[in-house]
Amino acid sequence: MKKLVIATVLSLGLAPMAFAQTTTPAAPSATPPAASATTDAAADAKFKAADKNANGSLESTELDSATSGMLAQLDTDKDGKLSRTEYMSGVKAGQIK
Repeated sequence: MKKLVIATVLSLGLAPMAFAQTTTPAAPSATPPAASATTDAAADAKFKAADKNANGSLESTELDSATSGMLAQLDTDKDGKLSRTEYMSGVKAGQIK
């Protein structure tokens, strides 16, 4: 009888701890939304400033030396220039600063 009482007390005492751990915390995002929006706006402004002929893409003559060295890697459709989408992908991947 003594073992039954001890087992019951232990079970009741540990049960709330088991239930308290059933929820998992949300994973933190890599970049807070406000910072991400700021980064996108800054990258978009930099893209527009670099697009000297305003054709919506950056050709090799419009790229700085660091970015032009990565043109082949960033130019996913292999048309010899960076679209806004390709540029933003490079920014998000940390290849363009």
